[in-house]
Amino acid sequence: MKRNQRGKVQRLSQFLYGLSLIFLALGLFILGWAVWPVQTDAVQFNIPAGVLPGAPEGNALASLSAYELNISWPRWMRQGEPGLIHLQLVDQDQEPLPEGVERAAQVVLVEPAIFPLQVEPPGGVQANLGDDQDLTLSWQVEGQERGSYPGKIFVSFGFYDQDLAELVTVPVAVVDLHIKVIGLWGLAPGLVIWFGLVSLVVWGALFLLGRMVGVR
Repeated sequence: MKRNQRGKVQRLSQFLYGLSLIFLALGLFILGWAVWPVQTDAVQFNIPAGVLPGAPEGNALASLSAYELNISWPRWMRQGEPGLIHLQLVDQDQEPLPEGVERAAQVVLVEPAIFPLQVEPPGGVQANLGDDQDLTLSWQVEGQERGSYPGKIFVSFGFYDQDLAELVTVPVAVVDLHIKVIGLWGLAPGLVIWFGLVSLVVWGALFLLGRMVGVR
């Protein structure tokens, strides 16, 4: 009788240990998924000074300086969590202008389009760059539904046409991007972390219970 009872106690203790390991693995998996660093993609372009290739025929619309364009975006995002798109336009011409000479401002227009993802701030951004000035922009993007979403970022230079009394835009770069929104069992980010912590608590409780049963 005692051996039989001792064997049942050992099997129960082993079962509790095994069950606790399942919850330990589940908790570590969930929390690891929640904090795993997001990977990014990036592109770089050089925009030379001079007449722009995309300028309308017969118009010598030119870049006022040589620029380096850097754009980065998240390769994937967790459902409900924001990601960041970064753009940097760096003036590569470091030679100072002759004394008394002032360079006109370079008008830059940037617009990300990644429908149906939410982008903040929405719409396009316009900035004026003087000599030796750099431009840094950021957008926050968020997806509520899982899936793969293609998009584009349009970068143009603007030139004021006095005859037309309007701004003429010349595209200098069109960047194709792709963002994947992933989710874990359809749970919100806060619930994912909560379930991970609960799994670790259950692991600890089962481990202690299995030890108590084994000792008795």
